[in-house]
Amino acid sequence: MVVIDLLAVEIALFIICLLLSGFFSSSEVALISITRAKVRALLNQGRKGAEALDTLKRSTDSLLITILIGNNVVNVAAASLATAIAIGIYGDLGVGIATGVTVILMLIFGEIGPKMYASRHTESLALAVARPILFLSRVISPILWVSERIRRHFISSAETAEPVVTEEELKEWIDVGEEEGTIEEEERDMLYSVLRFGDTTVREVMTPRVDVVMIEDTATLENALTIFNETGFSRLPVYHGHIDNVVGLLNVKDVFSAVFRQQTGATIRDLMYEPYFVPESKKIDDLLKDLQMKKQHMAVVLDEYGSFAGIVTVEDMLEELVGEIMDEFDEEEPEIQQIEEGVYLVDARTWVEHINEDLKLNLPLMDTYESIGGLVIERLGHIPRRGEVVRIEESNVTLVVMQMRGRRIVKVKLIVEPRVIREGGGVEPGG
Repeated sequence: MVVIDLLAVEIALFIICLLLSGFFSSSEVALISITRAKVRALLNQGRKGAEALDTLKRSTDSLLITILIGNNVVNVAAASLATAIAIGIYGDLGVGIATGVTVILMLIFGEIGPKMYASRHTESLALAVARPILFLSRVISPILWVSERIRRHFISSAETAEPVVTEEELKEWIDVGEEEGTIEEEERDMLYSVLRFGDTTVREVMTPRVDVVMIEDTATLENALTIFNETGFSRLPVYHGHIDNVVGLLNVKDVFSAVFRQQTGATIRDLMYEPYFVPESKKIDDLLKDLQMKKQHMAVVLDEYGSFAGIVTVEDMLEELVGEIMDEFDEEEPEIQQIEEGVYLVDARTWVEHINEDLKLNLPLMDTYESIGGLVIERLGHIPRRGEVVRIEESNVTLVVMQMRGRRIVKVKLIVEPRVIREGGGVEPGG
């Protein structure tokens, strides 16, 4: 009778260890899988167990050690109990039987089953197990203290300073969201733009000096009104003597106000206000904050030599996030227009890097130019004439100058020639 009671106790303890193994395995998946962002959302919702969950996620190392200790203890205990039970019933054969049965049961009920369940019910399970795991971590806090000292001794702080989520991982999540239908294509593009926003420089979004409409400080208000009327702009840079000497910015509202009040003695110098100068290497997220603080809508961009390089507006920066913002004065014309298969009409100011991304090309990138117009001039070695052709052999692309404005290239035809497969299996340009 005593043997039967002892066997029943051992079986009961083995089942408990098996259940605890499943508990620790499922807890590991749930607590590690749930993100800090999700935990914060649960905290804001006031969900039961969210505070304990937040405490655990603040120290992932301690969380893992707690779960591993618990899991290993119950697994060893389960194996020992299974061996004792099997030996008591089958004698010396019991060791082999116990090993096989324990492995199968542990895999099914202690690993595979619980982890699959946890992967499907991460949030609810993480909230449910957070308090017991937190309690256990406090019970074994001396062990955690020792492990923390060992970790600090062998692992430098620089090695542990890796970000929890990288930008590349965020992009992967965005792509997965689009594939699963939770994020629309337009939303994905905007999220990508947000991630790129902090890396974008003023030089990439500014209006270059050759395209800037300016006015001299000696011009009359009537001249200013004419320019405002013809361009539809609300602000103009003001220069003195030569265009590199920008001395102010003129707002159309100030001009209209002076004309309406018949202030005949008012001049452009009286109405203009001091410009905000920025280097072309400045990040646009920092510039946007600066313009908000200064309550200005336009900045004057200077190159590394202090010469006038262009202007940048709040609208230019916002367009990096939401795309082109058109008003009643803008003529909508894409930078890259497809004329026919493999033939495109490209704005000469379009960056080569953007063309490569949009058309899946490998046009050469160099520090001496950024735009497709710059590439043409780089290859020709002189200011081109309309109709001149540049052959980019390594990219299998032909560039044709279609439109010039003075010494400036306006439009370029880009022809992507098909590749022909030779009989020997090689690839050669078509044509």
